[in-house]
Amino acid sequence: MDTAQAADDQAGLEEPPGPGDAVVRGRIDGPGGLPLPGATLTITDFGGQQLARAVTGEDGTYRMVLHAGGSFLLICAADRHQPAAAVINVAAGEIRRVLSLAGAGQVTGRVTDRAGRGLPGATLTLTNPKGEVVATTASGPDGRYQLPGLDGPEYTLTATAAHARPASRTVSPNEPGPVDLALAVGGVLTGNVRAAGSGHPIPEASVVAVDRLGRVAGAATTDQEGRYELRDLPPGVYTVAASGHAPVATRVELTGDHAAHDITLGTPVSLPIAH
Repeated sequence: MDTAQAADDQAGLEEPPGPGDAVVRGRIDGPGGLPLPGATLTITDFGGQQLARAVTGEDGTYRMVLHAGGSFLLICAADRHQPAAAVINVAAGEIRRVLSLAGAGQVTGRVTDRAGRGLPGATLTLTNPKGEVVATTASGPDGRYQLPGLDGPEYTLTATAAHARPASRTVSPNEPGPVDLALAVGGVLTGNVRAAGSGHPIPEASVVAVDRLGRVAGAATTDQEGRYELRDLPPGVYTVAASGHAPVATRVELTGDHAAHDITLGTPVSLPIAH
């Protein structure tokens, strides 16, 4: 808006009403109910003819004079906000209208575990630099989420989910592309795979964890020291199978953040372990 136009708008705010005129005044709020200065208001008839125009002050208030009564359209727009419109019925005297504008920015993305699988039902919380919560949502069936209606330049986004460690990052509604968060879900099962006869570690042995329903919850291959690591396992009872010599399957119960379980290949064993 140029200086001359701003002066004209300010002069319009001070225009005194004449006999039979109506005054439309009120306030424009932004997200969080805070007054929104610099918002532009226009009153038109339903044919699109402009009848009055104003700009909100520092306190978010506005005032316009109409020289005729009837039903009109009140339109409000502001930078980085979604526009709003309302029908007003005007007669002689004064009417008040308060409008709230939502921010035009948004943050979208996906919440996954560290294996890249979507986490449904994860809670996304957005806080402003003052630490105030401005928006919350839950991720969908594939882990995707959307937080619209934002007008601030920067926020802190935090994701939480059952049996997972929270994750946070700083985000901007104007940031291009999705904002994805990977959570460490459940516990970690580690151990060593050794040969039954010699006790030597077995590298490149396959280790698989299967849950009660028979679904593979994790898989890994041992390193040169025969060590394996299975991450993001929710609490529960698993059958852990290893192969490299004769396959071996054992029962492991994972109840905390971490459990250790060594496996000996070469002679079948049954080793129920509770942690």
